[in-house]
Amino acid sequence: MVNSSSSADEPSANPPSRPTIRPAQRQSPASHSTGHPGADDLSGAHDQQSLPSRRELRRREAEAAAAQGRPTAVYSDAPPMYAEQATQAMPAASQAMPAAGGGDLGDGRPDESGRRRRRRPAQRERLGPIRATVRTFGELCITAGLVLILFVVWQLWWTDIQANRDNEVLADELTQDWANQDPNELPDDPDEPVVADPVDKNSAFGIFYIPRFGDDYYRTVAEGVDLEPVLNRMGVGRYPNSAMPGDVGNFSVAGHRVTYGKPFNQIAELRPGDEIIVQTKDGFYTYTFRNFDIILPDAVEVLSPVPDEPEYKGKDRILTMTACNPMFSARERYVAYAELTDWTPAQDGPPESIEDSKAYDKVTENGGA
Repeated sequence: MVNSSSSADEPSANPPSRPTIRPAQRQSPASHSTGHPGADDLSGAHDQQSLPSRRELRRREAEAAAAQGRPTAVYSDAPPMYAEQATQAMPAASQAMPAAGGGDLGDGRPDESGRRRRRRPAQRERLGPIRATVRTFGELCITAGLVLILFVVWQLWWTDIQANRDNEVLADELTQDWANQDPNELPDDPDEPVVADPVDKNSAFGIFYIPRFGDDYYRTVAEGVDLEPVLNRMGVGRYPNSAMPGDVGNFSVAGHRVTYGKPFNQIAELRPGDEIIVQTKDGFYTYTFRNFDIILPDAVEVLSPVPDEPEYKGKDRILTMTACNPMFSARERYVAYAELTDWTPAQDGPPESIEDSKAYDKVTENGGA
């Protein structure tokens, strides 16, 4: 039966439905080779072979490049990152994706086997005998310098702290002993001072106050001039066979100018008329500074009853203070001379020059003098 064609102007009783657009069917390799679809292509979509994905194509391309020894491009399906994140991720990616045909050769490059090796530390160059000697000598110099610095700190700083602490304790003990003792009997002449009693060697018997050295200055004075324990720990030392405070003759003492509490550190600052007060159990002896001298260490004539005049006995009551000169050296001796100008019995209280001083208040408060 032959169907007649319908005219374009005459509408069909049953108009054809809208054609359905189907997805393109992937052809098998056989259809490409023959130019027409094979029998299997018409049997159904489940029998058709799909094209490889982009990841598979990249993998195949990487394998081909590795086989030919060409560099392999690095692909990533990860979402785009900001510039900072991408910059931080690049070193990690370069380590995770070595170039084709190599692992790590110890300097960051891959070896031929493709296995990664641990980076080897650089070997140190051996030192020759001259360089080793110079290096050892330099290390010894550095060590000696550190030891010297520590010694200087101990000598100039720590010894002062320790000596000042010992001086405070000794002054407290001395004034407590005075509080438990009766002073010597006063002479008939009120202007005649009581002469302090001699004491045993290395025993304290008085306290020095020098307003010129500071409102809080005080130092104990003991018998003897040995470094240990007198000059290094007890303060000022009295030369043996010299006069006692208040006696006719030369009351001679010595003290450090630096280190170990430096009791005579400011001896060169004394000016004529400055007072030097020495306190004992019996009272306060006020000496007035007159002049100074600089001598050699062996010039012992300054310790005579009349300084520089060993053949004379004299009638004056003199105080001679000696210390090293110049600072930080024992090449010379700085000598300060003073003369007794006043004395005050213990029951009458201290002189006005130290009555309200911090030094006397501290000694009285701690020791109970």
